[in-house]
Amino acid sequence: MPVYAFSPDTFSRAREKLIRFSKTHGDRRITAKAIRWVQEMPEVDINQEGTLLLAYVHSKKLLGFLAVAKYGIRESFLVVHPKARTQQIGKTLTEEAIHRLGKLYARVAVDNMPSLKTCFAARMVAFSCIRGVTGKPTLWLAAGDWSKDDVERL
Repeated sequence: MPVYAFSPDTFSRAREKLIRFSKTHGDRRITAKAIRWVQEMPEVDINQEGTLLLAYVHSKKLLGFLAVAKYGIRESFLVVHPKARTQQIGKTLTEEAIHRLGKLYARVAVDNMPSLKTCFAARMVAFSCIRGVTGKPTLWLAAGDWSKDDVERL
């Protein structure tokens, strides 16, 4: 499988490429806060419970990147290269994150149909609608061994 999980050492070497990939191919949907989190995150934080960084690489080319902090409650985002968006890469990365973490949360604006389709294809369920950081109606989604209480304790 071309899915690769980052260690503190490999993340340190790939950080700038991942940030550039996210800014270039995120269709301006990745928040500045999320990008800043990846920029400023100490490498050792990758070992924190609920934190995971995954890349989808094919023929030495980065085609997808998923980043999660605190199971997605603190931060989560997914970026797939535009030329690879019909290849189920987002679904693969999301399912791998659910498998590795045991549970996964995400916030997705209701007008972000590609991301919602990816989440639903990975069997995530919407459990709440909030006003997101951009002011748009946003769905809280979850999968795995999740509990609405995890989010309500924020």
